[in-house]
Amino acid sequence: MYVEYAGLTHEAATLLERFRQAPDETKSDILVRVLSPLLVPVKVSDFSVLDLGQGVLLHAGERPMLFLSDGSKRKRKPDAVAEIREAGFYLDGKRIEPSKGSVLQPAMRIVQEAKNHRNDKGEIISLSAWRQWHVIREGRLFSMLDLKDPALARRRGVRELTLEDLGL
Repeated sequence: MYVEYAGLTHEAATLLERFRQAPDETKSDILVRVLSPLLVPVKVSDFSVLDLGQGVLLHAGERPMLFLSDGSKRKRKPDAVAEIREAGFYLDGKRIEPSKGSVLQPAMRIVQEAKNHRNDKGEIISLSAWRQWHVIREGRLFSMLDLKDPALARRRGVRELTLEDLGL
């Protein structure tokens, strides 16, 4: 479960209480209920939006950048720049076909092959495409990983243990 603590002023807490519908409703529940209608819904049929899943939406005209190393990121020299078009994710003018539902990984692999980005065994270096692909939003560089909605993000590994799991 993702939790972020935010300090509320007395005024904000008082306003928030005006929206309470049930005694057991949390402040988070109230905020989500009250603020959700303010979001502009994205139509699934809107081809100007590419849904990468896990809450990540890219818009036509955006130019995702691939940084295969921290060095290229520090130098602000992307290893590749893609383009989001109405028909999908394009790299070097060619539409990238999704693999296992993702366009990020196959696009990164194309660049790694072209740049001979391999380890000492000659294998393509294993990287997370979610970490390596970035996009500029609000004047800042964000990795696709940063754009994931924590509530929708898939997780690997061990789940959080409950008190019941621990026998407490």
